[in-house]
Amino acid sequence: MEHDEFSRIVNLFYDDVKRIAYVGCKDMYDAEDIAQTVFLKLLKTSKTFETDDHVKNWLLRVAINESRSLWRSPWKTKVDFVIPENIPGNKTETHEDPYILEAILNLNQKNREVVHLYYYEEYSAKEIAEILGISEDTVFKRLQRARDQIREYILRKKDGKA
Repeated sequence: MEHDEFSRIVNLFYDDVKRIAYVGCKDMYDAEDIAQTVFLKLLKTSKTFETDDHVKNWLLRVAINESRSLWRSPWKTKVDFVIPENIPGNKTETHEDPYILEAILNLNQKNREVVHLYYYEEYSAKEIAEILGISEDTVFKRLQRARDQIREYILRKKDGKA
């Protein structure tokens, strides 16, 4: 890959890769490390990409895999996290309900990834299924479970039970 093309891709997709990595690992420093790893893998790959969308899908898939790998590491299995007030680079920095971001970050990783790709990256269920390597029905089931869990979490917070 030529230097100019690589720079263009990094400038175009760095924030997207870092956001999906953050969704997976819940730590901005780890997300930045993952983003760097993803772009190093892009630099080393011999894969040819047809379009920018193809590159973006590949980058997001690699970022998701790297985030999952991080959580399998021994030191991450014991780490708790603090929910930040806002995520740098987030496309939707304000929400109608202040608990939505907190509720999303409390979802399990698989549901968090689907919610992020659907609502924040605006991918269709079919595209998400391709990126994650799952069926479209599974995407819909995860979205429904996530919506239910978010709704329950927000209701508990508002009632003072969470």
